[in-house]
Amino acid sequence: MLYPKPSNCVGCNIPELLSDIDCKLSDLGDDLYNNISFALNRSVPSEVFIDLLNYKRILTSKLCNSSYASCFSVEQIASRVKLLKYK
Repeated sequence: MLYPKPSNCVGCNIPELLSDIDCKLSDLGDDLYNNISFALNRSVPSEVFIDLLNYKRILTSKLCNSSYASCFSVEQIASRVKLLKYK
């Protein structure tokens, strides 16, 4: 997949956050697949899935353009991602 050129962000942890989001989305996807395939009837929080996808979109845009959503810092977004990661 093609990615745009990242901005010059010193000390930002956006790539780590994106990989954390990908891992959690993978886990949720596995749970959804197992629910369908094996009829496990486990609950999968759809709001967490949607929120993580939205935060991934925001962080990807912020990685390329540091002024995107400038009213929210990376630390604020990171705290929300870490909360959602353990739900």
